[in-house]
Amino acid sequence: MRKSNEDLDKFLKDRPNQRELVDRNILKDPKIAPALQHQAEELKRAKLETALAHKIENRPPASELIDHNILHASHVAPALQSKEAELKRSQLEDVLNHKIQERPTPDALVEKHILEGQVA
Repeated sequence: MRKSNEDLDKFLKDRPNQRELVDRNILKDPKIAPALQHQAEELKRAKLETALAHKIENRPPASELIDHNILHASHVAPALQSKEAELKRSQLEDVLNHKIQERPTPDALVEKHILEGQVA
């Protein structure tokens, strides 16, 4: 019996307060009369829907997002766009590595009179 009282005391001590339950949408707001709570929720939902509809109506076209580098111009399915970007990056790395390997040595540049003097 004593153990169950201790468990109950622990549970009651750790129980969230009313404000936390309201914040987590478990309880309704106690400041509003129960008869008006449903109407308040409907009003809140309608306000949110209106705000979202307004944002959707005023969102910039895709071409403007591409111009601002928010979207990338691509003719690939959205599921494959990240792979496409990885492939482009990999190809660019390969090209740059090839160009670095083909770069003339400092001695060759001195012989062609592009660099002056001796290279240490």
